[in-house]
Amino acid sequence: MELYTLILRILINIKIIELKKMNKKFKQTRTASITRKTKETHISVDVNVDGKGKYDIISPLPFMNHMLEQLSKHSLIDMKIKCKGDIEIDAHHTVEDLGWSIGGAINKAIEKRIGINRYYSISLPMDEALTICSVDISGRPWLEWRVILQNAKIGGIESEVFREFFQAFSQAAKLTLHIENKYGSNSHHIIESCFKALAICLKNSLTIDKENVDIIPSTKGKID
Repeated sequence: MELYTLILRILINIKIIELKKMNKKFKQTRTASITRKTKETHISVDVNVDGKGKYDIISPLPFMNHMLEQLSKHSLIDMKIKCKGDIEIDAHHTVEDLGWSIGGAINKAIEKRIGINRYYSISLPMDEALTICSVDISGRPWLEWRVILQNAKIGGIESEVFREFFQAFSQAAKLTLHIENKYGSNSHHIIESCFKALAICLKNSLTIDKENVDIIPSTKGKID
């Protein structure tokens, strides 16, 4: 009986060691840093995809800061962003380059996309506005943008520039992104619903599937 108990304990310990090795093998540290410096902007971005939605965002555009705070908070991606831009010209370069930098950092953090859910879609309300967002972490950049903003400016930023953020983000993050506003009358609500919907899609599509932690979700064996 004592021998049986000893053997059982040994087998249990071996199994525990194997499980620890497996967890260590598949545990991903999904963090990244990017710096982008041009004659138009100087941006540094740090992200932790497996974060708590903590943010420290500094740019010369308060409304854009507010939108990026929503993106971080609801995606649970920790973001530290410092940005300087030539807003004396207009907001275009700064907003677009923020998209390039944040998207690039996320793409760098998720590397080979092993174990991710990959897909997610949501219909997200914000007061009178309703926006649909769908994401495929496909490795194939695409933006389908069906959003009409009635106001010429939102928070001091030209309304047409927001599309450039999502375009740059989808290109740099190498993902397929569809955003469609179904209805809404307040331009602030509409654009904020776009950022929040993207955040929820990122949160869920980038989550590791615990049943397939070592699997790349593609029949090709890689995502690009």
